Amino acid sequence: MPFLKILRPFNCLFVAITVLFGALISNTVGHVVPLIFAVLSATFIAAAGYVMNDFFDLPIDKINRPYRMLPAGKISPQSAYFYAVVLFMLGILFSFLTQKFLCVGMAVFNSLALFYYAKFFKMKFLIGNLIVAYAAGSTFIFGGICNDNLINCLQISIYAFLFTLLREFIKDAEDSEGDLQFGASTLAVKLGSQKTVIVSLLPVLALIYYTFFNFQHDLMEIGTFKFLHIFVSVPLVFFFILLLAKPQRRYFALTSTAMKLDMVVLMIILWVGQYESL
Repeated sequence: MPFLKILRPFNCLFVAITVLFGALISNTVGHVVPLIFAVLSATFIAAAGYVMNDFFDLPIDKINRPYRMLPAGKISPQSAYFYAVVLFMLGILFSFLTQKFLCVGMAVFNSLALFYYAKFFKMKFLIGNLIVAYAAGSTFIFGGICNDNLINCLQISIYAFLFTLLREFIKDAEDSEGDLQFGASTLAVKLGSQKTVIVSLLPVLALIYYTFFNFQHDLMEIGTFKFLHIFVSVPLVFFFILLLAKPQRRYFALTSTAMKLDMVVLMIILWVGQYESL
């Protein structure tokens, strides 16, 4: 069904999981009904962002991703725009039912951020990457605020920000051919694929350093620290070496997909790690 596929159902499911993760990491369920509405709010806003992004990306997606619903002609641009607006409105409405003023503020801010990202900033140097990275980290914080768990969710939100920023750099390199034709000024268009890979080393190093930082400041147990290096840091270094040796579109796409899995592994390790000190 086109109107379901355009929402990226698996991505939306992941957003729902991140809200729950932020609410429940090292915590218990304190506010069940508000938490349900927080999940719905974040998921609807994320879905709206995907649809709005496809609306503004229609010309470039005809080159980069012709299989998507709009370039494939399965949904009209007008219907997609209206669909996105309704989803944004529902997401903001659900945020009021969380009974948290900060959740309402985040819902409105994120909706505006995703709209302006799709319309203006996606093709701009670094700005679009930072907005997406912020959005990824904010879903954990959204859940944390809703369930009075802000402090405990900060660690995973920082990981999510850095991981998403890295993946954004890789996606820029993957899409550089189409972006170049439409006058974009993304990182990969400005620097080229090879230099973009080199720049992507910065968030890789930041992720590894952040793991050391957490361990050194007693924010992480030794078991969690070891597993993060084995199953997260090592794969990241491998991805970097692979792309440095073969900066080609198919390897960028492969790495981007693999990073999604690596992020899930990171979440599992942190979730299990909360019980290590018990």
